[in-house]
Amino acid sequence: MKIGFIVDGEAEYRSLPALLQQIQRESPHDLLKQPLLAKIQPLARVPRIVGAVEREIKILLGRKAEKIIVLIDRENREVCPGSWAVEITQALTAKHGRSGSSSFGVVIKDSCYENWLVADTNVFTKLPKRFALSDTSMRKIQPNKADRIDAQKLIKDAARGDAYHKVADARQIMALANISGIAANSRSFRRFLRMLDHPRYKEQSRNPA
Repeated sequence: MKIGFIVDGEAEYRSLPALLQQIQRESPHDLLKQPLLAKIQPLARVPRIVGAVEREIKILLGRKAEKIIVLIDRENREVCPGSWAVEITQALTAKHGRSGSSSFGVVIKDSCYENWLVADTNVFTKLPKRFALSDTSMRKIQPNKADRIDAQKLIKDAARGDAYHKVADARQIMALANISGIAANSRSFRRFLRMLDHPRYKEQSRNPA
């Protein structure tokens, strides 16, 4: 199956290809490594989200994607990520399901992309000149707690020298990150892997394998 991706931020657009390259080695599917960037408003309602990705869906269908996965930040919404993902998926299917794509999937980054960026704490030992992650911060992330923290504040506080840069630092981190390291501490990332039929999370994503 050929799978395409739509993301809601430039950091994801620029840095996710490195991670998809890793995932491809263990996924049975053909992953389109370059996601498409959609202008999704952070607190948009479901109909606006569906409309915002219409152009990107058409492009991916033109590239013969059989499944399209949309990645969206939860931000500070008071919603159950799973229920919200189902709601968006159903709306996408209702509007675009007859356009030639076999299926849609939605992954809610809980609560934002930075929660995935900090999840593999081993990365920060490889970037000592750029980040200084305290033992206290480490304990907030592991084991399996990365989705519950204010990751944006944590990574900003850990930055050394220049202020944290969402795109440049994301690219640097994801170039060094290991999918197993991220999955160990982020349930929402495990959900992403499960949607790609990663063998370790094909049956469940609630707990680290």
